[in-house]
Amino acid sequence: RPRSEKEIRDFLEKKLKTWKTAGQHTLKKVMERLRELGYIDDGKFAAWWVSQRASFRPKGKRLLGLELRQKGVARGAVEGALEGNLGLYNELEGARRIIAKKMPTWSKLPVLERKRKVFGFLSRRGFSSATITSVIDEFIGNRYNSE
Repeated sequence: RPRSEKEIRDFLEKKLKTWKTAGQHTLKKVMERLRELGYIDDGKFAAWWVSQRASFRPKGKRLLGLELRQKGVARGAVEGALEGNLGLYNELEGARRIIAKKMPTWSKLPVLERKRKVFGFLSRRGFSSATITSVIDEFIGNRYNSE
Protein backbone atom coordinates (compact mmCIF):
# COMPACT_ATOMS: atom_id res chain seq x y z
CA ARG A 1 0.00 0.00 0.00
CA PRO A 2 1.12 3.59 -0.33
CA ARG A 3 2.93 5.09 2.66
CA SER A 4 3.15 8.55 4.17
CA GLU A 5 6.44 10.41 4.33
CA LYS A 6 6.71 9.75 8.07
CA GLU A 7 6.16 6.00 7.60
CA ILE A 8 8.88 5.83 4.94
CA ARG A 9 11.28 7.93 7.02
CA ASP A 10 10.72 5.75 10.11
CA PHE A 11 11.26 2.57 8.08
CA LEU A 12 14.47 3.87 6.51
CA GLU A 13 15.83 5.10 9.87
CA LYS A 14 15.25 1.64 11.34
CA LYS A 15 16.99 -0.06 8.39
CA LEU A 16 19.95 2.32 8.51
CA LYS A 17 20.41 1.54 12.22
CA THR A 18 20.39 -2.21 11.62
CA TRP A 19 22.88 -1.81 8.75
CA LYS A 20 25.00 0.48 10.93
CA THR A 21 25.19 3.06 8.16
CA ALA A 22 25.73 6.79 8.60
CA GLY A 23 22.15 7.87 9.04
CA GLN A 24 21.04 11.44 8.53
CA HIS A 25 22.95 12.36 5.38
CA THR A 26 22.00 9.14 3.61
CA LEU A 27 18.43 9.37 4.80
CA LYS A 28 18.12 12.97 3.59
CA LYS A 29 19.45 12.07 0.12
CA VAL A 30 17.14 9.06 -0.19
CA MET A 31 14.08 11.07 0.89
CA GLU A 32 14.90 13.84 -1.60
CA ARG A 33 15.30 11.33 -4.39
CA LEU A 34 12.01 9.62 -3.54
CA ARG A 35 10.28 13.01 -3.54
CA GLU A 36 11.81 13.84 -6.95
CA LEU A 37 10.54 10.56 -8.37
CA GLY A 38 7.06 11.22 -6.98
CA TYR A 39 7.00 8.26 -4.62
CA ILE A 40 6.42 10.47 -1.59
CA ASP A 41 3.35 12.67 -1.69
CA ASP A 42 1.32 13.03 1.48
CA GLY A 43 -1.56 14.64 -0.41
CA LYS A 44 -1.95 11.60 -2.66
CA PHE A 45 -1.52 9.28 0.31
CA ALA A 46 -4.26 11.08 2.27
CA ALA A 47 -6.62 10.93 -0.71
CA TRP A 48 -5.89 7.22 -1.15
CA TRP A 49 -6.42 6.53 2.56
CA VAL A 50 -9.78 8.34 2.59
CA SER A 51 -11.00 6.55 -0.53
CA GLN A 52 -10.01 3.17 0.94
CA ARG A 53 -11.82 3.94 4.19
CA ALA A 54 -14.89 5.07 2.30
CA SER A 55 -14.93 1.81 0.34
CA PHE A 56 -14.05 -0.79 2.94
CA ARG A 57 -14.21 0.42 6.57
CA PRO A 58 -16.17 3.67 6.75
CA LYS A 59 -15.31 5.96 9.62
CA GLY A 60 -16.21 9.53 10.48
CA LYS A 61 -14.17 12.50 9.35
CA ARG A 62 -12.97 13.11 12.90
CA LEU A 63 -11.46 9.62 13.20
CA LEU A 64 -10.07 9.68 9.66
CA GLY A 65 -8.30 12.95 10.41
CA LEU A 66 -6.84 11.46 13.58
CA GLU A 67 -5.60 8.36 11.72
CA LEU A 68 -3.93 10.48 9.05
CA ARG A 69 -2.28 12.79 11.57
CA GLN A 70 -0.93 9.71 13.41
CA LYS A 71 0.61 8.65 10.12
CA GLY A 72 2.41 11.98 9.92
CA VAL A 73 0.29 13.70 7.30
CA ALA A 74 0.11 17.49 7.65
CA ARG A 75 -3.19 19.13 8.59
CA GLY A 76 -3.48 20.82 5.20
CA ALA A 77 -3.27 17.53 3.33
CA VAL A 78 -5.75 15.92 5.75
CA GLU A 79 -8.27 18.71 5.30
CA GLY A 80 -7.70 18.65 1.54
CA ALA A 81 -8.49 14.94 1.41
CA LEU A 82 -11.55 15.13 3.66
CA GLU A 83 -13.12 18.38 2.53
CA GLY A 84 -11.34 18.88 -0.76
CA ASN A 85 -12.64 19.92 -4.09
CA LEU A 86 -12.83 16.27 -5.12
CA GLY A 87 -15.55 15.51 -2.56
CA LEU A 88 -13.87 12.19 -1.83
CA TYR A 89 -15.68 11.37 1.35
CA ASN A 90 -19.39 11.36 2.07
CA GLU A 91 -19.72 10.77 5.81
CA LEU A 92 -23.49 10.26 5.72
CA GLU A 93 -23.27 7.58 3.03
CA GLY A 94 -20.61 5.68 4.98
CA ALA A 95 -22.71 5.77 8.14
CA ARG A 96 -25.76 4.51 6.24
CA ARG A 97 -23.82 1.59 4.79
CA ILE A 98 -22.45 0.31 8.08
CA ILE A 99 -25.75 0.74 9.93
CA ALA A 100 -27.63 -1.08 7.17
CA LYS A 101 -25.45 -4.11 7.92
CA LYS A 102 -26.05 -3.86 11.69
CA MET A 103 -29.80 -3.16 11.76
CA PRO A 104 -30.94 -6.77 11.20
CA THR A 105 -29.03 -7.73 14.34
CA TRP A 106 -30.73 -5.01 16.38
CA SER A 107 -34.22 -5.30 14.83
CA LYS A 108 -35.82 -7.11 17.80
CA LEU A 109 -34.59 -4.58 20.37
CA PRO A 110 -36.88 -1.85 21.74
CA VAL A 111 -36.68 1.46 19.87
CA LEU A 112 -34.79 3.30 22.60
CA GLU A 113 -32.21 0.53 22.87
CA ARG A 114 -31.73 0.50 19.09
CA LYS A 115 -31.17 4.25 19.15
CA ARG A 116 -28.55 3.84 21.87
CA LYS A 117 -26.80 1.07 19.94
CA VAL A 118 -26.70 3.07 16.70
CA PHE A 119 -25.52 6.22 18.45
CA GLY A 120 -22.77 4.40 20.37
CA PHE A 121 -21.62 2.39 17.36
CA LEU A 122 -21.35 5.40 15.06
CA SER A 123 -19.80 7.70 17.66
CA ARG A 124 -17.06 5.15 18.36
CA ARG A 125 -16.29 5.22 14.64
CA GLY A 126 -15.86 8.99 14.67
CA PHE A 127 -19.07 10.17 13.01
CA SER A 128 -20.48 13.58 13.89
CA SER A 129 -23.61 13.81 16.00
CA ALA A 130 -25.50 15.50 13.15
CA THR A 131 -24.74 12.54 10.89
CA ILE A 132 -25.69 10.08 13.61
CA THR A 133 -29.05 11.70 14.33
CA SER A 134 -29.96 11.81 10.63
CA VAL A 135 -29.08 8.11 10.26
CA ILE A 136 -31.13 7.25 13.35
CA ASP A 137 -34.10 9.19 11.98
CA GLU A 138 -33.76 7.43 8.65
CA PHE A 139 -33.37 3.85 9.92
CA ILE A 140 -35.53 3.83 13.02
CA GLY A 141 -38.24 6.04 11.61
CA ASN A 142 -38.89 8.16 14.70
CA ARG A 143 -37.39 11.54 15.37
CA TYR A 144 -34.20 11.14 17.41
CA ASN A 145 -35.45 12.90 20.54
CA SER A 146 -38.89 11.31 20.58
CA GLU A 147 -39.35 8.27 22.80
